[in-house]
Amino acid sequence: MTQAARRIWSAPAWLTLVLAFAAAGAQPALARGGGGPPGWTMTLNYCRETVTNKGITDVTKFQQEVKKCFANPVTYPPAYAKPTW
Repeated sequence: MTQAARRIWSAPAWLTLVLAFAAAGAQPALARGGGGPPGWTMTLNYCRETVTNKGITDVTKFQQEVKKCFANPVTYPPAYAKPTW
């Protein structure tokens, strides 16, 4: 190996190259968990729409119904009748 080749592949250069590849590989892994609103906002939006569809216009009653729905959205009765097949 020539003197120039030894300088190119010295320990600091090799370490820099390895760290660059490691950082590039870690970036997509870190990006998987982020982005978008938290999950509870979808539930809150669902409850607001469900209560709105029921036609409740009183603000206090609306807030109570949204809280009731948010506490347990699975069992909260929707504005439409459930299908009976």
